[in-house]
Amino acid sequence: MAPPPLSEARRITVLWVGRLGDLLVSTPFLYGLRAAAPKARIVLVTAQAGEGGARMLDCVDQVHVVRKGKDFMRNFGIFPDLRRESDLLIDLNSAPSATAVTITRLCKARTKATFRRGGGDSAFNFFVDAPTGTEHMLERYARLARGLGFATAPRMRVPVSVADGERALQIAASLPSGRRRVALFPGNFKKNENRWPEDDFALLAERLAADPGLAPYWLAGPGERPQVEAAAAISNVPLPVLGPFPLGVSAAVLGVSSLYIGNCTGVSHLAVCVGTPTFTVLAGYTAAVWAPPGEPGPENPHWRVVAKDWESCREVTVDEAWDALQPALAAVRSASAA
Repeated sequence: MAPPPLSEARRITVLWVGRLGDLLVSTPFLYGLRAAAPKARIVLVTAQAGEGGARMLDCVDQVHVVRKGKDFMRNFGIFPDLRRESDLLIDLNSAPSATAVTITRLCKARTKATFRRGGGDSAFNFFVDAPTGTEHMLERYARLARGLGFATAPRMRVPVSVADGERALQIAASLPSGRRRVALFPGNFKKNENRWPEDDFALLAERLAADPGLAPYWLAGPGERPQVEAAAAISNVPLPVLGPFPLGVSAAVLGVSSLYIGNCTGVSHLAVCVGTPTFTVLAGYTAAVWAPPGEPGPENPHWRVVAKDWESCREVTVDEAWDALQPALAAVRSASAA
């Protein structure tokens, strides 16, 4: 089935039942869709893990959250709205998702679009080819957008409110003045293979703290302060632990920082979305599929060190990370001089 003309669409339902990072990397698609369908009411359905990011977006008109556990019964409250007819439903999950397929079957839409995945395809009537295992997430979304007749926006982004920006400046004032702020985030605490060892993070923090021009600090996400404090305690140099904050405030704190250092996690994508230069420690897979693509430089200030292991970043040594970090630090110092 051919997709409907987006310029005349009145209602579009988008599904991305995933985590925060999944949603943030899809923002070029969502902003491109908004530009292509200016008359449409765009309804975004996401999971609890993606709710904070979804509610920051100004390119969607409504957010529904699929809940689990003790909050499962609250899902029934969203069904009447999802049963309203849409011109188009788009499922952004590029891997089979039983939850997304169930929601798709419940929704009314003339066109139901997704990637061809081999699981649950009968719920849809418009497809683009399934992604390969090494196709970057941004290119997956760009292909789906092209199939639907529009172009994705040029970069990942989320807006930061004035109130969150003011709160971030108050928080940043607790750090040494006159130095370039460097955020250290040692998560992903739920995926061991995507988490560089805390001992190595602590040693890297000590080297950063020795630079008189830098003000490194540890950033904690919701429910993660004990783990971040444990990582910080390994270091022989005490550094401030900031957070956890509401997601918008965390985004604003990253936005007033000169550099973010972390693993492949939602917070890393958040730093990219607010335009903060990043340095990430990655496995081969996360470098190929999830990291900001392109050669690092002034127009693409996102550096990395990549493990030889396809699935895990944990073998990267401190010396390897430190050497790979130098171009990022040079860019920070250059920006400071400017």
